[in-house]
Amino acid sequence: MNTTGSGRPRDPRIDDTVLEVTRSMLLEVGWEQLSLRAIAARAGVSRASMSRRWPSKAHLVLGSILGATPDLTPFEGTDKVGWIRWVVDGSAQLFSRPEVRAAAPGLLAALRDHDDLRNELWRGFSGPSTALFLQDSNDPDAALLDAKAVLVMAAGAAMFSSLIAVEDNTDELRARILKLLLPAAEVSR
Repeated sequence: MNTTGSGRPRDPRIDDTVLEVTRSMLLEVGWEQLSLRAIAARAGVSRASMSRRWPSKAHLVLGSILGATPDLTPFEGTDKVGWIRWVVDGSAQLFSRPEVRAAAPGLLAALRDHDDLRNELWRGFSGPSTALFLQDSNDPDAALLDAKAVLVMAAGAAMFSSLIAVEDNTDELRARILKLLLPAAEVSR
């Protein structure tokens, strides 16, 4: 069990329950109608317990749809081409999830207003996943910039196509995005 520094150990079952309830309620009521009070009531936890874990609705929703840390297992043992493929496919998978689509408009506004959350999100996902681009590179600064650019383009394309260009959000479009991004694997060497 986790501890909070002093006091009782933190019950991890509360985290799991609250995160699951948050995902369910996002699908039922959407971002605008989602409230911490309603989540606490349905999860059977106190509002204070939630506040100790998540300082805002945006923090809670991000935790519920992305988790505390990024899953980097798809990047293990892959080369730069495999990394780019996973960034394109993983971004498309993420933004196609119904709870992510329900949260995205509200989260974008919340991220605009929460520098700490936005910066934490970017560093948490860009930092560990871009390390592959630094391997075997003659210019680590350029390789890092290439990796970040690929992340921005792939995630941005996935978000845009899942929320706005829905009728064009096809396997063919993702394959074309991948084809356009794959040369970055060679450029960053």
